[in-house]
Amino acid sequence: MVDEAKKSSDQPNYGDNGINEEDEGELVTQLIAPGVQRNLEHEVILGFTVNIIAYPLILLYFIITFVYVTRKIVPYQFIDERFHIEQTVTYIKGNWTQWDPKITTPPGLYILGWINYHIVRPICKSMSTLTILRLVNLIGGTVILPFVVLRPLFLFNAIGFWPVSMMCFPLMATYYYLYYTDVWSTIFIMESLTLALTVPLGTPRSIWLSGIMAGLSCLFRQTNIIWNGFILVIVIERRAIITKQFTTHSVNNYLKLFITAIEDFNELVLPYFVNFALFALYLIWNRSITLGDKSNHSAGLHLVQIFYCFMFILFFSVPIWLSRNFVKSYKIRCQTRPVRTIFELLLIMFVIRYFTRIHPFLLADNRHYTFYLFKRLINSKSRLIKYIFFSVVYHFSTFSYMELMRPNEMSFHPIMPLPIKESILLPIQLTHISWTALILCTIVTIVPSPLFEPRYYILPYIFWRIFVTCNAEPIFKKLVAAGPDETPVTISSTGRLLWELLWFMSINIFTLLVFILHPFIWADEPFLQRIIW
Repeated sequence: MVDEAKKSSDQPNYGDNGINEEDEGELVTQLIAPGVQRNLEHEVILGFTVNIIAYPLILLYFIITFVYVTRKIVPYQFIDERFHIEQTVTYIKGNWTQWDPKITTPPGLYILGWINYHIVRPICKSMSTLTILRLVNLIGGTVILPFVVLRPLFLFNAIGFWPVSMMCFPLMATYYYLYYTDVWSTIFIMESLTLALTVPLGTPRSIWLSGIMAGLSCLFRQTNIIWNGFILVIVIERRAIITKQFTTHSVNNYLKLFITAIEDFNELVLPYFVNFALFALYLIWNRSITLGDKSNHSAGLHLVQIFYCFMFILFFSVPIWLSRNFVKSYKIRCQTRPVRTIFELLLIMFVIRYFTRIHPFLLADNRHYTFYLFKRLINSKSRLIKYIFFSVVYHFSTFSYMELMRPNEMSFHPIMPLPIKESILLPIQLTHISWTALILCTIVTIVPSPLFEPRYYILPYIFWRIFVTCNAEPIFKKLVAAGPDETPVTISSTGRLLWELLWFMSINIFTLLVFILHPFIWADEPFLQRIIW
């Protein structure tokens, strides 16, 4: 008996989750480099704490500013709201067959507005129709997005991003005050991704529900059909990783993905294939992706949109990438590959020169930041600024976009199989296949658009950001590793995530102050005009 007890005590002790209790300390504190470590448990706890404390404060900010903006600043239909409001009111009156031909998006927002109107009106009879309809986006952006859409992903990757920060993303937060399609377009397609990654109802039901959500998102923005493809790739890929065992052989992984798609077509592909089939019927019926006013929204080859998008992503992700080592890595990259760097800069200049489209709306509407950015900087008369300066900006933006994703790419062993047996246990990461799909979907979404519209970059940013886990390197301080006999230096990504939240809120406050304090007059408009994204 003594010998058996001794033998038992010598065996590794595993908890209910199958993890060796002796290794729990290694899971909590992770040595990421010689003399440098991270306390993951502390980061997760701190992240949850900050989100719990910050959410009610930020929610209060949005509610107060919403009431003020709606009642005092723009108690009237603002820019494109006139089309969206009037079409929704038409539905509210029961005229379901009447359609404004100037509207270019499907009626998803108007149906949602109709539902919200019939829920809120009996409760708040004194509230104006304009305010009730604007509430659709406020509720969606400040309640549905952080709790329903982002919270499940946060539970899987608590050190990657904060829901409270994504809720404050400036390009989208602008539309919490207005009746536009962007907020709910984002909510539905992101919910599709969340269901695909977290499979809360089991694989078959979750994938079908994900497909339904992805299809509904197309009722708000037609180009979301492209993001259906991205989510489909992720769904197939996560199954193929487990069943076909991905390795370091990239071409073989593509083949395994294709085989999985065929073998599991009904379970994985069909929910999204239905959306593609319905969208094909829509294209045949409408003869264009644009609904309504096609003359001002004709597709083209606007390649410089890629660099506009990456530049905006660079700007909004400053707290994620800013550090001495990151800037130094760009410098080293340019120095070690001078010929390639020069070629890339020349190629960017070529794109600027021959693939920049200037839409009449861009130069005619000074109610958007892009008007001033394009007129005074991007399209500057100075060739030094237009070609030299911005080619460098675009080059660094592209470098940042790629390099921030690179360390987060899921890697595989050339021979050994994965110890994971279920896709739900896979980390929230992209492989080389889904990363390529993300880049291609971003390009296909924005390049055909003739308009320089920052709100078109909402989904490219959020899809990219969800899969980027920022490093824990200090932003301002120089990281000095501990010596061989010293306790490792503990670093954390919490500071960067907090700076991201503060960065977003600073931009939101700045743009709101500009919106409130700097109105101007248009001769053919009865109300004061203001600047938004």
